[in-house]
Amino acid sequence: MLIVNIIGNPKVFAYKTIRALAQIQLDLSTHDFQKLQTGSFKIKYQEIPEESARLVAETGKDIITPVNELLQFTPQEKIPVIIYPSMESLNESFGWEGDKSPMGVYWLGTIRVLAPEAWLGEKDSETRARIFKDMGPMAHEYVHYVVDYKTNGNYTRWFTEGIAQYIEKKITGFSLEEPTVEAKLNIYPFNKLDKDFDRQEDQDLAYWQSLIAVEYLVEKYEEPVITSLLDELGKGKSMAVAFEEVLGMSLHDFEEEVKKYAWNKALGEN
Repeated sequence: MLIVNIIGNPKVFAYKTIRALAQIQLDLSTHDFQKLQTGSFKIKYQEIPEESARLVAETGKDIITPVNELLQFTPQEKIPVIIYPSMESLNESFGWEGDKSPMGVYWLGTIRVLAPEAWLGEKDSETRARIFKDMGPMAHEYVHYVVDYKTNGNYTRWFTEGIAQYIEKKITGFSLEEPTVEAKLNIYPFNKLDKDFDRQEDQDLAYWQSLIAVEYLVEKYEEPVITSLLDELGKGKSMAVAFEEVLGMSLHDFEEEVKKYAWNKALGEN
């Protein structure tokens, strides 16, 4: 049976193997971190109070059920989360240079987050907990985890970013800063985002148009369309084929409709 699966799905097998090896490598490189296993998460951390690790765990517990219900997903194992005490240490875990990084990153089966105190400063514990739960990275990064596992890595960048923002906004109320009206009238081609999402000059625009693309999908076809598309991608189908089969329209036509939707949003039309 294993041999048949390997031959029938070589890309899926290769991706799952790479993801598993990446998790093993990260587990080994963080073997001396402190550990906290709670609920559906296995958390590792260092150089931060246990209180902060428990805040990350509590936030994960708050968001996991609504995300799973929205995306019809059941984790098959505990989700690994690594907490880093500073931007520098988070950057270093990826080999990134510079002193800036996001508050959280999902990569090959593991969620990595910046410790709450590293970006919230010397706030009291109650305020820190409230802000972290409302604005922290756990909901966003866990959605990326789910999308990755449901599709076996077969997704485009704008699609996973749009889904993550849509669900994060629905669950926590948080959304990123929007681009200017002028920018909204000149959105990027989606194939450009797929190739070089992080290199686009206007990151606010890249994230915003990813979000409104998913919002448009939900507005026109309702929420189950997200899971339907993920299920087709999970079968190894391309985005273009998935859109044709689920929506009955080409990816190109969808992009044109999103462009008009973005213009209406920018101009304040209904």
